Amino acid sequence: MQPEPQRPQIEYAAPFADVWCAFLAGDALELADGTSDWARGRAQYLTFLARIEDAAARDYASRVIERLADIPGLQAFPDWYWHITIKGAGFQVIKRVHDDDVLREHVSRLAAQAKTLLGREKAFELQLGPANSFPEVIILEAHDNGAVRALNELLLGGIDGMARYPIDGARFLPHVSIARFTSNDGLDQLKETLAELRGEPPGPRFQVRRIELVKAWLSEDVPELDTLATYTLAPGRSVGAAP
Repeated sequence: MQPEPQRPQIEYAAPFADVWCAFLAGDALELADGTSDWARGRAQYLTFLARIEDAAARDYASRVIERLADIPGLQAFPDWYWHITIKGAGFQVIKRVHDDDVLREHVSRLAAQAKTLLGREKAFELQLGPANSFPEVIILEAHDNGAVRALNELLLGGIDGMARYPIDGARFLPHVSIARFTSNDGLDQLKETLAELRGEPPGPRFQVRRIELVKAWLSEDVPELDTLATYTLAPGRSVGAAP
């Protein structure tokens, strides 16, 4: 009898280095075959995110995807989908069943409370890279000196009834998902290519100047993102400026 393939066993709040070691140790991936179990049949996921709008950062992400293009079993996310999740807010529903359900009529209140909280926050600097991988997606690490984690905790503690997920809190790992898996066929090649990418300089530094509340329509395809509210952050320190 053949041994059962081992998927990477990781804590999503572990340091990026631990995530990488777990990926290298695994011999199977979590394949994209529909919505995740945590959705429990729900489709309208509310989340706060920051889109990747900086031109140099987008060029970097494109180059990484090009390096992965010949590896079988990968499906790259389109560039309009690139984002950093700040805080998942739950699922919009018409009747609450689960702890992370948000009634449709309460979404406007959630958005208004976020406006009050985020209206005091400043733009922050972030650096993309290197590439890494969770069991179900290839990511670009996002290094920001704790800014996204702080915003995650701000929204978690400041919005009435905000859902808490296992990945939330002080060790939240900000990242950009750039591809998902459709088979295990290219796993060895993927490990080799990602290792090469991790040995190269990371991507550019840039400022995150706005956050959006979006409704992601979950399906077997790449989720569509409908913007419900946009929050412009106050001017922050310029990239490269002296502290």
